[in-house]
Amino acid sequence: PKMPRTGYFHNGVPIPVPPVEVLNLADTHTKPHYLILFFDTKRTWQWLPRDKLEPLGVDTELDKGKLIQSKKPSERKAVKKAYEEAILHRCRVTGETVDLQSCQTREGQEGEEKTEEKPATEKSNSKKKK
Repeated sequence: PKMPRTGYFHNGVPIPVPPVEVLNLADTHTKPHYLILFFDTKRTWQWLPRDKLEPLGVDTELDKGKLIQSKKPSERKAVKKAYEEAILHRCRVTGETVDLQSCQTREGQEGEEKTEEKPATEKSNSKKKK
């Protein structure tokens, strides 16, 4: 992508600049690829073909499905956090507003409650043993 190496602001929001090494990888692809910034903990950049991309924040049901796709609770939590950060970034850039609660899943909320209850139960059990 053609953009200043120092970055720029859109609607007052800083737009991240990919590392030069990532930009140079564009030449390694023969088919069109799109540069994607993942909102994971490391803010990973990756070139992906169109068939590996799905729109974010367009279809609430699709988003809900993606949020619960992983079997591991820690991965689901990381995906939820990344999703929220990506949606909030898009909202800051575009000026639109989105209700993140509309993408909460019943399963996800129950899973969080169980996770929160478990440590309390463990504490209760350890007090009984003493």
